[in-house]
This record gives sequence, structure tokens and C-alpha cells, in this order.
Amino acid sequence: MTSAPIPDSASGRDSRPVGSAAGAVAARKDAYEQLRRLSTWRLLSATKAPAVLAILQAVFPAGGRRLPRSELVARVETHLHLLLDEGQSRTARTAAEYVETWVREGYLTRRDDQQRLETTFEPSPATIDAVQFIASLEEHRPTTTQSRLQLVLQQFDRLAQETETDRDIRLRDLQRRRAEIEREIADLSEGELMLPAPAASADRLRDILQIASELSGDFLQYREDLRAVDLHLREQILSPDASRGEILEQLLAGDDLLGQSTVGRTFTQFFRLLNDPAQTAMAQDVIDRLLERDFTRALGREERERLANVFSDLYEPAQEVLDVKTELYRSLARFVRSQDFRQHRVLMDLLAEAQGIALAQKDEVRARSPFPLELDLARVRMSSVAQHQLKDPTDPGAPAEAEVHDATTLSVEVLENLVRVNDIDVIGLTGSVNRVRGRGGQASIGDVLREEPATQGLASVIGLMFLATQYAQQREGSTEIVAWRELDGRDYAAKVPAFYFLDDVPVD
Repeated sequence: MTSAPIPDSASGRDSRPVGSAAGAVAARKDAYEQLRRLSTWRLLSATKAPAVLAILQAVFPAGGRRLPRSELVARVETHLHLLLDEGQSRTARTAAEYVETWVREGYLTRRDDQQRLETTFEPSPATIDAVQFIASLEEHRPTTTQSRLQLVLQQFDRLAQETETDRDIRLRDLQRRRAEIEREIADLSEGELMLPAPAASADRLRDILQIASELSGDFLQYREDLRAVDLHLREQILSPDASRGEILEQLLAGDDLLGQSTVGRTFTQFFRLLNDPAQTAMAQDVIDRLLERDFTRALGREERERLANVFSDLYEPAQEVLDVKTELYRSLARFVRSQDFRQHRVLMDLLAEAQGIALAQKDEVRARSPFPLELDLARVRMSSVAQHQLKDPTDPGAPAEAEVHDATTLSVEVLENLVRVNDIDVIGLTGSVNRVRGRGGQASIGDVLREEPATQGLASVIGLMFLATQYAQQREGSTEIVAWRELDGRDYAAKVPAFYFLDDVPVD
């Protein structure tokens, strides 16, 4: 039961509303206070929000992919003037400092990719949400469209049919649908073809594309949610609760607790459907047919490109989420099987014990009380770690004097002798030359090495030179740089005469 505010004539005050309604409002206000601390709200309410959003959209077009730090800073640098206050000649911070600030504020996410030498950055889920919200205000397209209502009704109807337990009702629904299909077949047989209005079809297609575009932004949230589940599982393993034993048993048995979580199950179902060959082929056929419809001509170029690539654009971010899930699962399994969690647990117990002793003494020992302990500390000059050059124990170092050799021309006889002595796979190299030349019409030695790896290292290069002197045409006075990887994993390059294979090399 709720009560309305009643004027208090005696005191001249209005009494505040009491009851469940007032409590709900207060709870909602507290919830909004919590949401106000999130990065999305902070970004939208920031003083320079228009400039920051515009720069992030330009740096990561359409929510783009991740960028290495150097490229990100260079792109932000070109738009740094947008962050200037009126009458200000230069910003107080550099582009690199702005990037670090945006990472701390949660606008950007830093990633350390083992396949890259440089740290990469990408827009955070909060930034994606903010950009989509601003885009919805800018487009002024109502969400309560007829097409969206039809989509909702169709999904409700389909769910009701699939979950119906009464056989008679389900049978009547199937008969009704069959009657509608037969009636439509009869109308088509008589030449009657009813089509929706082109404008309505275009609106419906735009609504579907909007839903599809929102999927790509969810992949960032998937990764964050999976990392949150991983962190929660690690906390449970280290906690003194009784449930940690059950979790350890499941992990030691090989159970994928990440995949069994709510976010893990949702993503697994989505990824399985996305990679279903039958579904993919059917979806691509439908998209190709839609692109041939007359009403799609009303779409803009960007919308048509989004329609053509609506599924292919989902594969790469979905695969990245799967890679993150796999790596988190392996890391969690190593954490348990290597018994590292026991060391963490001992450390947590020691920290808890030290904290308990400190709390017990907080009322007896003042913060400014002298402590009867002398610490003998050595004075050292502090410097950045980057100033120290690490020594690579496998690096023999540069020789005292570099050996210089005169460049000589290898004759056909010398090459033939090298091929014979070193047992070079000439037959395999002949196949590589013919395959590469067949794809492009002609091929140089460098083209072959770029597309077909040198399986024998320098020996493969010598073998290609031998074939070139016999079956390729030399371009007088021209050279090219060829590169290959030796069997020890090191990369090498050399300058060789320019030969071009114009015809297939005969296979002996």
C-alpha cells in the first residue's frame, strides 16, 4: 500500500511519500548512482565527449579492429586539435597521454598479443555502447516500426509453436500453416503475386541490419564476460569456502567450466550456428537473392555492403572470442594442475594474518608513533629499466672485423655441381615454379620463394637459380632481393639476377 504526500498545516511542511513506491524510486536512484560510475556514462557526460567520441569513431571506423600503439597514437595525433579549448594554441597533453587516459577511464582496452611485438588497443564495450547510442540519436529513426513489431510477433509465434505440449493444438497450428501455404501456392499458380510495398521492405531490411550490427559490438562484451567468469573461478579456488573442492575436482576432471557458464553456453550456441555449413550456405543464398531485389536499390552503398558482408564480418571477431575462451580454459587448467593455486593460497593466508595483526594493533599504536626498528637500506640511483640493454646469451656478437667477399657470377656448371653435391630437390622446386607461374602467368625467383617456402633453405635458392639459368629469361642489368628462412629459423636475404619463368619447367 502506498500513500500520497499529505500537507502538514501545523508545521508548514509536506511529508515525504512513504511506502513501496518511494522505496522503489530510492532503489532506482541508488542503481543509477552505480551506473553513473560506469565508463559509458562517464564518456557521455565528459566535458569533451563530442571530441573524444568523434576521434574514437575516426580512429576505429564502424567499431573497427584493434590497432598497435604507434599507429593509434599517430591517428589520434592528427585529430588532436579537436581537444583544444577556445583560444588555446596547443593541448596540455600529447596524443600518447590521451591514449593512456582513455585506457584508465575504460574507453579503450589494452591487449597484449603474443603474435605482435607491440601492444594493441581496441574500443571497449562501453565505447561501442556510447557510439551506438549517439548514432541512434543522430539517425532519428523510430524503433517502434511495423517491421520490428512483425519480427517480435513472428518470434513469439514460433516460440509458442515449438514449446506447445498439447498435441491437438500443435496439430491445428500445423494444419493452419499448411492451409496458408496451399492457398499461397494456388494464388501463385493462378498468376497472382502479392508483394509488400518497397518502402516497407526497405525499412524491414534496415531493422534486420541494425540487429546484425549490434551483434558485432557484443563480441567485445563476450570477451570481458569470459574474463570475469575466469576471475570468479580463480577467486573460488583460492577462497576457504567448501565449494572450492568441487570446482577443483571438476577442473582436474577436464570439465570446461567456462563453457558451462551462462556466457560460455550462449557464445558456444552462437558460434556453432555461425559455422554450420548448411546454415551458412542457405544464409548466403538468401542474401544474394535479397541483393537482386528492386527495393534494395533504395539502400545506400554502405548499407548494401553491410548486407553483402553481414555474416562474413562476424567470423573474425567470433573466432577471436573463441581463441580467448580457449586460452582462458588452458590457463585455468594449468593453474590447477601445476598446483600454483596452493602457493597463491599460502600467500593469501599470510596476507590475511598480517592484516589481522595490523587491525588488532590499530587502536593501540598510533600512526605517528616511532617504530623501534632500524632498516639498513642501501642508497641506489634509480633509473628506468628501458635504459638497460639485455644480453642475449645465444647471440655470439658481431665479429671484430667483418669479412668482405667479392661478388662473383655463378656459372651453370658451378650451380649444377652444387645441386648434385647437396642433393637438392629439383623435382619439388620444378613443381613450385610451375604452380606459381600458372597462377600469375610468369614468376621470378622471388615470387616462388614468397609463395612456396624454401624447404631446404639456401639449397632451395641455389636450386631455383639452377632452373632459372636453364629455363627462365634473364632481364639484363636487373636484380631482385629474395628472402628465405633457414632450417634454424633465421631469415636471410640475397640479391640475385632477375630471372622470369615465362613457361612451365619440364619435369624430367
